[in-house]
Amino acid sequence: MGLRDAQRVVPALRVASYAASKAFYESLGFREEWTHHVEPGLPTFASMMLDGMEIFLSEHSGDCQPGGLVHFYVPDVDALYDDFLAYGVNVEQAPNNDLGADLRVMSVLDPDNNRLKFLTQTHWE
Repeated sequence: MGLRDAQRVVPALRVASYAASKAFYESLGFREEWTHHVEPGLPTFASMMLDGMEIFLSEHSGDCQPGGLVHFYVPDVDALYDDFLAYGVNVEQAPNNDLGADLRVMSVLDPDNNRLKFLTQTHWE
C-alpha cells in the first residue's frame, strides 16, 4: 500500500474496559497493533487493525464519549456477515440496501454502544 492509498484519518472510540473491547473487536477479525499507558495502572490507549483499517480504542475519559460511529468499507459485507454469525457476533442490522441500491450495509454495536457499519459498494461510477 503506497502513501497515497494509506488511511490518513484514524477514528478513536471510547471504551470502558479495553480488555472486554479487545475481545469483542478480535471476534470481528481485528488485531491489536499496540497499546500505550502513560504509567502502569492508568487507562489504556490502543490501536486495532482490520484489513489495513486502523481504529484507536481509548479508556481515557477526556478523549471522546461512548456512542461513536465508524464506517468500514469491505469487499463483501454479505460474506463478512456470514463470518460474524459463525463467530457468534450479535449483528445489530443484517446486510441491506437501506442506503441505496448500490450500497450494502450492516451494523454492529460494540460493548460501549459504539456503532460499527460495514459497507460494500456494489457499483462504482
